[in-house]
Amino acid sequence: MIDIVWHALELRLPLANEAIRRLRTTGRRNVAAALIFALMAGSMATGRASAASPGDNEIRIGNTMPYSGPASAYGTIGKVIAAYFDKVNAEGGINGRKVNFISYDDAYNPAKTVELTRKLVEEDRVLLIFSSLGTAPSAAVQPYLNAKKVPQLFVASGASMWDQPREFPWTMGWQPSYQTEAHIYAQYLLENHPRGKIAVLSQDDAFGQDYVKGLKDGLGGKIPIVAEALYKVTDTTIDAQIAKLKASGADILFDVTTPKFAVMAIRRTAELGWKPAHIISTVSQSISAVMQPAGPQNGEGVLSAGYTLEGDDATAASDPAFRDWTAFMDRYIPAASKSNSLSVFGYGVAKTMVEVLTRCGDDLSRENVMKQAASLKGLQLPMLLPGIVINTSASDHAPLEQMQMRRFTAGRWEPFGSVRSGIDPGSVSESFKTIFRYGTAKRDLATQLNANTVTLMTGSFGSTYAQIGADLSSVLDNGASLRVLPVLGRGSVQAVSDILLLKGVDAGIVRKDTLAYLERKDFANNIRNQFVYVTKMFNEEMHVLAPRTIRSLRDLDGKTVVVDLPDASTFVTSINVFERLGIKPHLLYIEPRLALEMLSKGEIDAIVAVEGKPLQWLSQVRDPNLHLVPVGYEKPLQEEYLPSTLSSADYPNLISDGAAVDTIAAEAVLASYNWQPTSDRYRRLSLLVESLFTRIAQLQRPPFHPKWKEVALKAPVAGWTRFQAAQEWIDRNSPSAGAAAASAAVEVPHASKQDRDDPLYREFLLWRANRLNSKR
Repeated sequence: MIDIVWHALELRLPLANEAIRRLRTTGRRNVAAALIFALMAGSMATGRASAASPGDNEIRIGNTMPYSGPASAYGTIGKVIAAYFDKVNAEGGINGRKVNFISYDDAYNPAKTVELTRKLVEEDRVLLIFSSLGTAPSAAVQPYLNAKKVPQLFVASGASMWDQPREFPWTMGWQPSYQTEAHIYAQYLLENHPRGKIAVLSQDDAFGQDYVKGLKDGLGGKIPIVAEALYKVTDTTIDAQIAKLKASGADILFDVTTPKFAVMAIRRTAELGWKPAHIISTVSQSISAVMQPAGPQNGEGVLSAGYTLEGDDATAASDPAFRDWTAFMDRYIPAASKSNSLSVFGYGVAKTMVEVLTRCGDDLSRENVMKQAASLKGLQLPMLLPGIVINTSASDHAPLEQMQMRRFTAGRWEPFGSVRSGIDPGSVSESFKTIFRYGTAKRDLATQLNANTVTLMTGSFGSTYAQIGADLSSVLDNGASLRVLPVLGRGSVQAVSDILLLKGVDAGIVRKDTLAYLERKDFANNIRNQFVYVTKMFNEEMHVLAPRTIRSLRDLDGKTVVVDLPDASTFVTSINVFERLGIKPHLLYIEPRLALEMLSKGEIDAIVAVEGKPLQWLSQVRDPNLHLVPVGYEKPLQEEYLPSTLSSADYPNLISDGAAVDTIAAEAVLASYNWQPTSDRYRRLSLLVESLFTRIAQLQRPPFHPKWKEVALKAPVAGWTRFQAAQEWIDRNSPSAGAAAASAAVEVPHASKQDRDDPLYREFLLWRANRLNSKR
């Protein structure tokens, strides 16, 4: 119970101090009242949202940009965007409103990006964050902006992470993703250099990793990568990396660098006399910022790809859109170079933002901004190459996915070949990609797939456990880096057995009362040292379906009751509850959904199912002679269970509108064997922990099982030890030092036996058990 107060402090809730005051002044007898206040304080505080508040005549747009620091070359984008908004304002604004573009210098430092983005949202009260630059800086604020429901639109980075609308519905990229771009380079290499050998130079961060993954996925192992070298943005030279790659004998250089390092790479390869087919990324193809400083003669023949016209392309002078671009540059930002592709980028992304805001009309809610941004169909923008259009939808946050290869010749980029799509419909299937690679990398691929697969025991078909396992697989599967294989089982008892004994089972969903029952009955020696929990999962309600003549649980004494299979979760909870209440029914071990006909015919007296509500099969019961029997929160049950209710919203066919049926709830946990940190099984579970804990917010949104909303990663499970990797994750993501100190300063009393008898305490338990369900 006490973790509730700690959680309030962790979130720095405005009313947490009042909760602490009550705990200090009320004493043990009123611990429940203080806890209720603390939790309600948290509920009220987290329900508040700070909405954007644009003035009647302005639209506030926030941005962070590296006007200084190692990536300052990109500052051109912010300057061009600001100039374009000046043009828009001079022409009357957007639907009568002027654009107030607030752009801060974050120096390409993620920590500074976080600070400045918070300032933009909480002090400057911008409507949205637009085209902030950089993978690492934008990734640092992505969870914050999505939690605050602030649009993070048209991020100036090609990372694939901006196209994850299920997990981050308020984020959207703009340019072709780095993986999409790399797929196009792979297509070109497979067609033109099928017998080549590739060396890869990449930045040691998510930016570089995205490009390299895209290349490898696109190649499918059909052209070997013989050497790889990394550099950091703080490095002063990459001479050693270039020397290593040249020595590999590669005749293709895949160069994933930002402008400063692209200049170094082009110069150094020329100095060494190394003449590979040299591919550079679009982020470093600026003539003024890269090719000229590197020496046009050194860059002769370098390859890249593009999706926009060149800003100084004399051959396009007759194009009206090109003339508009030239006029804009000459009037609003004459100091900027037209030969800098970043100028074209800033122009294009600003026009896209204006298009979205224009479509919003007078509805400048953040929700409508995202709706319009995700509804762009076949949008043709000036300065995009012919045949390249913008398309978005609620499930597609990648506006641009087409490019054309280009070669640097005589001081200019010359496009060649057709416009290519970087998205092969077949490539979205991880299984297709695996099969594609199978022929050339069978042994290594099989090892990699098996090494990162976690097997999870769930429950029977249609059960809550089975649905939870399917949800985990849907969200956490990430190709070869992590596979989650949910296995249909029979429930908690079998899951415990399988985790202990079955080869290949890594974890399972089990019920806390199952572990307590095993220990109490001495069925498992030293089980507390063999078992650990990853996280508390959710509460599972006890459902008792019976004829209306059965009015209470005690009416089942001597009656025939179905309690599921002997290895299932319901089985243990049922016998535990009956034993504690002194009720002695005759038990039948049949799956509840299969016993319905027997109940209708009067062959049995009741069916018990202990699962997370609502149960699919129970929702379909329409027999007017049947009802859900109330289960009172009696004293013998209070040590292991929580009070709960079943409502008409859960089972409209069984409970009249507005009514409720009291019941109890058992707690489910995700558990595993207590593997040693040096073991491979520990490593696998660590992969699951990292992925689950960082993506829990996605699982807690529809269409996933509503019980995910009850998962509290940091909540302890009394008497049991947490899996070490899970505890380490929680420690890394613990509250600030100030909040932790405040929490530690308060000695919060544990609820005594007397407290548990207090009606107010039971009211608190009931409110806690149902607070999330009431929000559905």
